[in-house]
Amino acid sequence: YRTRFQIEFCFRDSKQFTGLNDCQARDLKKLDFAFNASLASVNIAKVMRKRYYPSLSIGLLKVYLSNTYMLKRIFSKSGLKPNRTFNTKLIKELFGIVAEAA
Repeated sequence: YRTRFQIEFCFRDSKQFTGLNDCQARDLKKLDFAFNASLASVNIAKVMRKRYYPSLSIGLLKVYLSNTYMLKRIFSKSGLKPNRTFNTKLIKELFGIVAEAA
């Protein structure tokens, strides 16, 4: 009975955080890929949260990772080299906002 609820939670998290319902494909192979990608990303997020970020929920982990991705993308597209010593405090404050929301 416990396994059933673990499966239910996996589908719930996939719908909420990884866009399980957002695929608009009609082809069976494309739908299969989208469902597998969504469910696999939830499982990976659970492992990452357990190992590296035990205080964050899966939703906050998603926000944290997307913020990290956007910062890296902004710096790579702008051509600027970030000054790590100067920006460390600012970045910690930015991600601290995410942690405080929990």
